[in-house]
Order: sequence, then C-alpha cells, then structure tokens
Amino acid sequence: MLSAIFLLTTVAGCVLAAQDQQGLQDGSHTALVATVESLLERIQSLEDLVRSQGQIFLSEKQQWLAEKESLQIRVERLETLCSFNDVFLEKSTTDGNEAVSLARDSVNPRACCLCSVRRQRPSGAVVTQLTKGLTKSVRPADCVKNEVVEASTSVYVHWGSSTCTSSAVLVYSGEIGGSFYDTTGAAVNYLCLPLTDLTLADISTTYYAQLYGGEYESQDAHQEKDPVCAVCRSSHATNVMIPAKTVCPAGWTSEYSGWLMAGWTGHNAASEFICVDSKMEERIGSERNDNGKLLYYTVTVWEPALSSLCQREEG
Repeated sequence: MLSAIFLLTTVAGCVLAAQDQQGLQDGSHTALVATVESLLERIQSLEDLVRSQGQIFLSEKQQWLAEKESLQIRVERLETLCSFNDVFLEKSTTDGNEAVSLARDSVNPRACCLCSVRRQRPSGAVVTQLTKGLTKSVRPADCVKNEVVEASTSVYVHWGSSTCTSSAVLVYSGEIGGSFYDTTGAAVNYLCLPLTDLTLADISTTYYAQLYGGEYESQDAHQEKDPVCAVCRSSHATNVMIPAKTVCPAGWTSEYSGWLMAGWTGHNAASEFICVDSKMEERIGSERNDNGKLLYYTVTVWEPALSSLCQREEG
C-alpha cells in the first residue's frame, strides 16, 4: 500500500515538473517573440526616419540649387549694370541720330550673338526601334533619311553679312528691306530680299503693301549704305538671338555677333530688333540717301545694346 502511494506521488511529481518546464518554455518563446517584434518595430522606425531625413536633404539640395542659380543670374545682371555705369541717356532725346551719337561716344560697343544647339543623338535602343520601323515602312528610305536631316538643321538670317559662317550653308544672299520707315500701318519685320532670279507679276489693284530697300542710319562710315544679308542653313537644330550678349551660354555655339538694331522711335512705322553683324557689310556704291527700311543702333537708359546668335550642342 505504501509502495503504491509512493509511486502515485512520484508520478504526480513528474507530471507537475513537466508542466512547469513546458510553462517555462512557453514563457521564453513568448518573450522571444515580443523581443523580435520590438526589434522589427525599431527597425521600421529607423527606416522611416532615414527616409524622412533623405526627403528633407533632397528638398534642401533642390532649394540650394535654385538659390545658386538665382545668385548667378543676379551676378550676371550686376556685372552688366556695372559695365555701363558711366552711361545715361536723357529721355528727352528728340532725334534718333542724337541718340546714336550719345551711344557711340559714351561707351565701348557691345554685341548681340546668335547661338545654336544640335539635336540630341538617339540612344542605341531608339536607333534599333527606328530601324525596325523603317523596314516596315512603305516610304522610300531616302525620304526618311532626308526628313531626319531636315529635323537636325535650322535656318536663320545672317543680317549685315552676305556670307554664312563655316557651320552653315548659304541658301541665298541679298539686301535687307521692308516697308517705308515713316508710313503708318507699315509692316514691322525686316526681310532678306534676293537680288537675282526674281519672279514678279503685273496686277491691277487699289490697295497694296509697299516694299523698299534698307539703309544704315548709323552716323558713321556705314551711314546711308544699303545693308546686305544672307539666309543660312545651319547644321545645328536650334538657334536663338540673345540681345546685349557677345558670348553664348555654356553648351551653345556662337554663329555670329554684332549690333542690336531697329527703327527709330520717332518714326510712324513700327519695326523689330535684329542682330546685325558687327562688320555691317553693305552693297558697294549704295551710299545714296533713298531711305526705305532704316536701321539704327539700339540704346537703352543705361547702354547701347549688342546681341548674338547662338546655337546649342545637345549631348
């Protein structure tokens, strides 16, 4: 009887011990799971913090770049103003020639420039895709090739020159012309008029526009001379005329530079600003004073203005 009681007590003790051990194991597992979950939450929190700081850093970088660009623009403006701080033109100027004289006597000349840029070359994947498309096209390959060439070139007028620069091909040359300088309702724009192989026709009409040749009104060696021009086809895809600049921005190519010129403000006919090459080429023997579409130096409150034609090389 005592042996049976002892056996039952021993078995009961083993059962209780096993239950305690299982409880300890369950408790350790629960604690471990809680620890891991806590670590995961901290890692997630750190990732959120790093992501937030990265966005703040990127925002600050963009703001810094914008401020840098703004400062560069302000510096360029200040340099321009400081370069002409000795010039002041009275608003009471009553004669265009007087304004020209003031401009030439007050400051050193500055030019305009024509700048150009090449069209960006397509990547290998794009070229492959275009090649596949061409094989399926029903149009001749030469037509497509010509269109590609056309898309990568541009045409501009080289005012004040009968030739083009080395980066362009001459389409034709001629003389600058337009409407009469003092006619109300005259056309604004300047034209590059061809001098040979003209096509004219006789018609009968009551109302019509009038076309005249041009003249320099520069009060210097070019006074009353007929300005020439050239229409040029450039190998660059894009060009822009920049007033009051003789140097093109980084990445752009200068086609030519010269004077920013237009009509006189005292005349009835409006005009436009064009960049005339600094050499101001004219037709030989054209010094007779016939007026027509006139060209004056451009002045501002502070300075005479130059300009340039630039083209950009995309890359």
